[in-house]
Amino acid sequence: MPRSGSRVRFAAAAAALFLSCAGPAFADPSVYAGIQGMLLTGTHTDIAGTQHGAAIGAIVQAGVREKRFSLRLEGIPPVSLPQKPSAYYGAATPQISLLNGALRYAADRNEYFSIGLGETIINQRTPLPNLSQVVSSRLAGLRIEAAYRHAYSPVHFWEATVGAAPHLSGSDHYAYSIDQPAVDKPEAAAEEDFAISWGVERANAEWLVGLRSIDFSARYVLTGEAGDRNNGGGAIVEYRAFLDK
Repeated sequence: MPRSGSRVRFAAAAAALFLSCAGPAFADPSVYAGIQGMLLTGTHTDIAGTQHGAAIGAIVQAGVREKRFSLRLEGIPPVSLPQKPSAYYGAATPQISLLNGALRYAADRNEYFSIGLGETIINQRTPLPNLSQVVSSRLAGLRIEAAYRHAYSPVHFWEATVGAAPHLSGSDHYAYSIDQPAVDKPEAAAEEDFAISWGVERANAEWLVGLRSIDFSARYVLTGEAGDRNNGGGAIVEYRAFLDK
């Protein structure tokens, strides 16, 4: 489970940055809200084997910039993803939610390159009817980011972002619908993602198209046994609306 102290520190830093932006606006837009649509293909591997598939999804995004500091947030609200029934699990319908957040600092004078620290939180709940159980978990840990953005015309730009949560910790909770006590299994995981996009500025907004890949792997701490592994990648389309332009 995530440590409450790390969440408090991150929330305090985020609040301080938001409050600092309540003053006079800067010449460049500094507050935006957006959405990133994704068309991904990939694989899911667990004890029952490997499944291949494609999915369409969306990530809600927001950002605030104050001088050389910025706060970037993205997340998926709880959403259920029906899967093809399997002989082992039955008709499983996982529910997942995600939050990535990082405070970034522009490391060079031109503010092309930024580095950031924050937190990743992943929640999931999966009913497994053939096993008479529901598995739920929350994994959380430090997130590291690096980003590069460069304009190659007055309205065109490209940007790349690399993010990683090298140590997510938590527990899988197994609740049974039969007469069997619940079981908790400590779990550790890692997540990495990469995106590159080309964009154009339009009035008070930006449109971007590009590619994104996401990799997630987990293991059970007590036994070292491999848990879920998910690898996916594909095309993204993103829209950002600036609220102070």
